[in-house]
Amino acid sequence: MTPLERFLEEEIARGSFPGGAAIVGSADAIVAQAAAGRAAVEPEPAALDANTRFDLASLTKPLAAGALARIALARGLGLGDAPGRFLPEWKRTRFEGITVESLLTHTSGLPAWFPLYARGEGPAAYRRTLAGFEPDRRPGSGVLYSDIGFLVIGEILEFFFSSSLDRLFAELVAKPTGSAAHFLPSAAEPCAATERGDRFERRQTAALGLSYAAFRDGVVRGEVHDGNAFRRGGVAAHAGLFAAAEDVWKLGRAWLEPSAAAFAADRTPDFEEGRGLAWQGPRGAGSSIGEFSAKAYGHTGFTGTSLWVDPEPGAIYVLLTNRIHPDVQELNFNEVRQRFHRVARRLL
Repeated sequence: MTPLERFLEEEIARGSFPGGAAIVGSADAIVAQAAAGRAAVEPEPAALDANTRFDLASLTKPLAAGALARIALARGLGLGDAPGRFLPEWKRTRFEGITVESLLTHTSGLPAWFPLYARGEGPAAYRRTLAGFEPDRRPGSGVLYSDIGFLVIGEILEFFFSSSLDRLFAELVAKPTGSAAHFLPSAAEPCAATERGDRFERRQTAALGLSYAAFRDGVVRGEVHDGNAFRRGGVAAHAGLFAAAEDVWKLGRAWLEPSAAAFAADRTPDFEEGRGLAWQGPRGAGSSIGEFSAKAYGHTGFTGTSLWVDPEPGAIYVLLTNRIHPDVQELNFNEVRQRFHRVARRLL
């Protein structure tokens, strides 16, 4: 049994997740990879292998939105541009001080989360709801991780390129890297299952005193788990990508280029958490380990996914799991990610 196989089997035995896939590699090659466990345990067991597609959740932020923003910046988008430059409904004083850079670094002050679908589903309804948000704090005053901010970035990118995020990602990001990562998986694709019955967002929505009548009842599989992404049509800048582990490694290779490292470098040195453009640095990151270099950057996803890139050794670390299947557990999953990174780093 290889070290990665042993790691996955031990975590499955611990109850950390039903199944997972892991890759350690460089820009040139995959050094080690493994897959173990089950893609689903409910409503009936399903096998998992290296071809299993995982709901990447918030890995969509750097791998889709971040990659497209990097291209857009080379074509004329400005980090200092305000949303109102592109979207007239956001030419309001409540958005004063919010810029493309603050959205990408989670310093816009916009709320962390809100069930947009409770006020109407689809891109047009979302745009109206987003335009009414007040920042929770003054833009630029600190890091506040925000799905809402990335939904705004998604609107800006679609306006800038005059196309939808899924088409842009397929043509400008996935195709050049040879990755099969994509939005909107087909029914025939082998996908890992996530949560049963939207229970997590049901509770969150109720806690806000809101109601919504169309939560899903069965196990979510082959559809994006995140409710805002799902009810936007399955395509969003903050969640929605599906991929096998090798597809994520292929996307990660592009982020070892020197210009990419500059894009992801820490832009929030005055705050407790290091944030680059769509990426998180090791400072303040729960999934990071002390053995990473100061130049490393990565991201995690709620479904149990993570990708870290470390330019100094030229390393790519991919861990994909279905840790919220069939239910969201009370578990510090960053400790699982740390254990993976310690095992993975010894393989290079």
